[in-house]
Amino acid sequence: MREPGKLLCEAAVIDIKWLNDSYYTLRFHSPEMALRSSPGQFVNLKLSNVKDLLLRRPMSIYRCGKKEGWLEFLLKIVGRGTRTFSHVQPGDEFGLLGPLGRGFDFDDVNDAILVVGGIGIAPLVFLAEEMHARNVNVRFVQGFVSQSEMCCAEELTPFVEELQIATDDGSYGFHGDVVGLLRELIRGKADLTGAEIFACGPNVMMRSLAELCVQENMKAQFSVEAHMACGFGVCVGCPVPLHNRSGYYLACTDGPVFRLGDIDFAD
Repeated sequence: MREPGKLLCEAAVIDIKWLNDSYYTLRFHSPEMALRSSPGQFVNLKLSNVKDLLLRRPMSIYRCGKKEGWLEFLLKIVGRGTRTFSHVQPGDEFGLLGPLGRGFDFDDVNDAILVVGGIGIAPLVFLAEEMHARNVNVRFVQGFVSQSEMCCAEELTPFVEELQIATDDGSYGFHGDVVGLLRELIRGKADLTGAEIFACGPNVMMRSLAELCVQENMKAQFSVEAHMACGFGVCVGCPVPLHNRSGYYLACTDGPVFRLGDIDFAD
């Protein structure tokens, strides 16, 4: 998809919502950035009054109210940055740089299966909503470690025809990983192999999913997770191996979305 121009602006938090003990959302008022944003893109966030977090934190756009002028991000507490962000209040100012990167291409898609692992759900909720608006048939397959981390089912329900959940410990839904659940679904419904896969999650999940897509001859797009510093290709800190390890893309500019066969998933 064409990459819209990026903005650097100040934006105020208008809402913070906890989904469980680990996941929360931050919503910002930023009308122009909302208008420019597409599913799969990300924004670099910096809390304006905190000086010891030197680098901006890249966050996938989770939801977007283009008409109302807001952007929302889904965060999981995994380090100092996401823990610091979790203490903000409505009215606190952030510096936003974005929208960045290349998002999903779904202009010619009629049937889609969205596959996520953990926090990888963030860019795919926005995608599900946009697909629904374009009359794409959407099935959503989620994977979490346990029921305690499950989130976003309420937000997804209006936009998907089917929602399936896997947990590693078997505390809810399918007992196993999300790729194992997808494999079972495909075996039970042969028509699903004609759908295109859209995915985001940890590398081990994505590698396994790519192998399944090759086996089933399914098209797929993957939003990769990578450590980014600048977010626009200057620091060269987010290399993604090309297929057969013949070179590298940059996740922040060439991606973060890549098609099946374009890349290898790093160990």
